[in-house]
Amino acid sequence: MKRPVPVFATIIVLAAVLTMIGLGVWQVGRAQEKDRRNAALVSRTALPPVAYPQTGFGEAYHYRTLEADCTQVLGWEDAGGKDTRGRTGWSKIATCLDARTGNRFKVDVGVGLGPDARPEWSGGKVSGRGIFEPEDRSLYELVMRIEQPRRLMIVSETAASGLTPSQQPDPSGEKNSSWAYAVQWFLFAASALVIYVLALRRRRE
Repeated sequence: MKRPVPVFATIIVLAAVLTMIGLGVWQVGRAQEKDRRNAALVSRTALPPVAYPQTGFGEAYHYRTLEADCTQVLGWEDAGGKDTRGRTGWSKIATCLDARTGNRFKVDVGVGLGPDARPEWSGGKVSGRGIFEPEDRSLYELVMRIEQPRRLMIVSETAASGLTPSQQPDPSGEKNSSWAYAVQWFLFAASALVIYVLALRRRRE
């Protein structure tokens, strides 16, 4: 005796399938938006250099070549980095003062092998692509998800004495995982539908 199709279960499964398809379509939209954004980032690398620091510099100048005059080095910090040969090491980041404007900014002046050594660099004119400074949030701010305004840092094209130049930030390496997420949601929807159809066939046998 063939059993009737369970109406309630079918509604639940179809609703789940439609939800997963909707999520897949949403991810496709996000992926297309990210592709357009990444293309815009790549186009910035071909734009002429601009003077930095200035007010209003943020996302719109990410990956663009920036030029600045480090009048005085106020301090140093280290962060993991890679040089132009692909070797890992410690990026030496100087906090600089622009005496003309009174603004402070950071410059990655190259990669060294250890975190302790300080470069023999007292400032000067620098040029390189802009990337956001490393985050410096406290544990409390991380847990509470408190955002801080982030400024751009110059990754200098030339290294300070004793260091090797850091890899210039490359926007072509920006990943777009939304395409993979979209495929996953579509596969989930198809799998759920196939499994339910097979279950119905077994039920009616």
